[in-house]
Amino acid sequence: MNHTLEQLQSLWNKGKYIQVLKGNNDLSKLVLKTSTSSCEIYIHGAHITSFKTNSIEHLFVSEKSGFQDMKAIRGGIPLIWPQFGNGKIQTHGFARNCDWEINKALVDEKAQSVQIEFLLRNNEYSDKIWNCNITSGKETLNHFHTIYRVTLHPDFLDLEFDVKNTSSGSSSSSSSTDNILEFQLAFHTYYQISNIENVYVLGLEGREYIDKMNNQKITKEINDKVQISNETDRVYLNVVPTQSSGIGKNYQPLQLIDNGSKTSITLTYDYQSMPDVVVWNPWIEKSKKMEDFGDNEYHNMICIEIGTINTPVKLSPNQSFQTKHSILPSNKSSL
Repeated sequence: MNHTLEQLQSLWNKGKYIQVLKGNNDLSKLVLKTSTSSCEIYIHGAHITSFKTNSIEHLFVSEKSGFQDMKAIRGGIPLIWPQFGNGKIQTHGFARNCDWEINKALVDEKAQSVQIEFLLRNNEYSDKIWNCNITSGKETLNHFHTIYRVTLHPDFLDLEFDVKNTSSGSSSSSSSTDNILEFQLAFHTYYQISNIENVYVLGLEGREYIDKMNNQKITKEINDKVQISNETDRVYLNVVPTQSSGIGKNYQPLQLIDNGSKTSITLTYDYQSMPDVVVWNPWIEKSKKMEDFGDNEYHNMICIEIGTINTPVKLSPNQSFQTKHSILPSNKSSL
């Protein structure tokens, strides 16, 4: 059901904590606030376009982003589901292209947190787009119930994503494979940075990655500080904690360091359900080819995407998948 702005405001406004407002191109958005943080989420794509702590913006959104129905917003945190990249269905799936339902809104004044829960179920649009298995291409019906929870805390942001396969079917059936819900998932987060020359990523040393700029070659990361100096598109595999070797060497979390703004952002996530990390920057030539991205905007963004990409999730009927990702900014660099 499509609600008017006034209806959404009547249903979901909660004082100073949650407000439904008219956003870009008349699309409705939710504004969440605590005493020291804020977050803006468009109902279109359940798409987060702003996350601030102490008035500092952590997310990048292109000035050329169209904010159009059935089209993804360029920047913020697009939800990449049920397919990552090119494949059997449309590029990066459809979750970021359609309106989600608001399912719940919670304010915890004691914990100073604000939560919005979105819901997406299979519908006529998803049946048309997602009419086959994303790996084999075999025609199949994909029935699902997906919950996306965004929880704003005073100094960090929690993202939770739950999927249930609502297909009917018996595991003893000869056609039980037709009812398997198979998908990939990524939080395609665009981070706002002072300049690409000033930033590096920690926590990827020693990990293998698929280098999409080099014919999908599997390469091992030898740098403790991953810096960007050209077009970069890598899928780091199995980025999970390992016991440190060497005296006094602690585990290095996944972290974005910006020496220009003297800030850092630590990224935590459920390593078992989302073991892959994408690092992406379009650089000069690709930026010029993207109609919804400024020619020089690559200077001020980097994508660090947490997901399950290399090995898709497979759910049998009535099985569920849950995962969580947190974004924890610091106003001062840890180095």
